[in-house]
Amino acid sequence: MAERGQEQLDYELTKKRAYKRVKELRAYYMSIAVYCVVIPGIWIINLLTMTQGKEVTWAIWPTLGWGLGLAVWGASLWLAANGNLFGPDWEERKVQEYLARANLKRVSSEKQLVQAQLRLLQAQIEPHFLFNTLANVQSLVKREPDTAQNMLDHFITYLRQSLAASRKGEGTLGQEVDLLRNFLEILRLRMGARLNYSLDVPQGLLNQPLAPMLLQPLVENAIRHGLEPKAEGGTLRVAARTEGSQLIIDVSDDGLGFEGAPPAGPRSDGSGVGLANLRERIAMLYDGKASLELMEASPGTLARLSLPLRV
Repeated sequence: MAERGQEQLDYELTKKRAYKRVKELRAYYMSIAVYCVVIPGIWIINLLTMTQGKEVTWAIWPTLGWGLGLAVWGASLWLAANGNLFGPDWEERKVQEYLARANLKRVSSEKQLVQAQLRLLQAQIEPHFLFNTLANVQSLVKREPDTAQNMLDHFITYLRQSLAASRKGEGTLGQEVDLLRNFLEILRLRMGARLNYSLDVPQGLLNQPLAPMLLQPLVENAIRHGLEPKAEGGTLRVAARTEGSQLIIDVSDDGLGFEGAPPAGPRSDGSGVGLANLRERIAMLYDGKASLELMEASPGTLARLSLPLRV
């Protein structure tokens, strides 16, 4: 009701300004019409009353004076319609223009920073993962050639998807899930029966836009600090759902949890370098409308990523 009342008030004010503007224009146009009729008459009278040998062109003064007045009047009407050039409205427009340019530069620099952070994240993840995987393939080639081939297939697919993701500013949740699936299959071949996982993402959310490499740091964190140090291993779960206008993605495990994590590990308080970088990325990518929570579960931990849902 309050919004409707404000809209009605704005409409009435706009209507009054429109009527005032039309009346001013009508008066101005009528003045021009009178000028066009009267001035020729004045010049005719001037010419008829001129005496031989004594030319007095007094008609030039009302012509110039009246014409100058009309010019000033027309200029004032034009300036009023176009924001009072060099006045407060013009000044406000220029301020907004400069602010928009500064904001564009800021957004551009932030985008470059986010891309640099993504490249740094991949540089941190891929060499460690690359060497471990190749070492595992090398050790399995003679003993279990089929397993080695399977690991190599998943590894090639993972690298191809990872490279494609690094070249795009945005992908989809489905693409991120495919990347995780190959990543986890490689780890499962390495850890054996100690690692189980489930990826529970509804079909309707697979095309949801998502910045690349948002979930892999959470998955790697859960395995490295929760499941891998645990003798019997455990299960990793990735689940996505919607809550109102938010996309909620949970990465949970039944591993060692906070108490069992190494004291210097990022899981001890959820503020490690990898998670801190991830928080900075989502803050810039989603204008502060996204959040990352790391909480203790029973057993294990739960990392909850909340992002604006796009339709």
